[in-house]
Amino acid sequence: MFHNTYPVFEAKRLLKKEMLDNLRDFPRAWFDLQYRDYSDGILWGCDIQGTDTGFTILPGVLYYKKVPYFLDRPYAVSYKAEGELVYVRVRFWDKAVGAGGEEFLSQVVVDGQEPDAGQELELARFKLQTGARLRWEYVDFYDYETEFDTVNRIEVSYAAPGHAGIWPRLCKSFAAELLKSPGTNAWDIAFGLRCLELKEAMCYETVRAYLNARLGRDADYTNTQIYSAFKRILREAGGRGEAPERTGRKEGTLLML
Repeated sequence: MFHNTYPVFEAKRLLKKEMLDNLRDFPRAWFDLQYRDYSDGILWGCDIQGTDTGFTILPGVLYYKKVPYFLDRPYAVSYKAEGELVYVRVRFWDKAVGAGGEEFLSQVVVDGQEPDAGQELELARFKLQTGARLRWEYVDFYDYETEFDTVNRIEVSYAAPGHAGIWPRLCKSFAAELLKSPGTNAWDIAFGLRCLELKEAMCYETVRAYLNARLGRDADYTNTQIYSAFKRILREAGGRGEAPERTGRKEGTLLML
């Protein structure tokens, strides 16, 4: 039957092993119940900010093969700009069992290799030019795909029910611009308001249903295709033509922050 058992810490009171086991197991049991049907991906946080010597991964939680991995303090990564596309990935190791218990460990990798789906999760990708600083703030919705010197998280998987979701910030940014557009319809208003309330990744099926209804399709979407569809809807709602390509460069100069 439903229950909640919690030990009482008082002087001269004996704590039974079962009570201590309950304290140990409760957080994991709650986490398993809450996220048992979620996909692999970023569950919360793990934002990336550029620094003078590379970038910093901010605290957050990854969910990989039903195991949560916690980053409880900022993690600085040194990186030398080369102007080539690189992927920031987390590589997971097999469970280690020792005298103190089980350990699930990981390692941050930054290079030009695409993530290995059987062992890694992508946190971001970027092309950083020599002398530039990695940018993590964006001018508008179209700026998320700027090619150079900008953190790109469009293809990053976020933990969501059943199927990996897209970056919640993309959905919120899309909704904020869409709801200001003169051509907004009922589908846009309902979806936009739902996006603004997000605390974690939106269910993929919700995004898919909206895009298919809005665009008159019956299709599945990758994250890049979702982003492209969002751009199309914004242009139509705002009465705009094709957005210009964002490269992060202007007449050969570097974007300096």
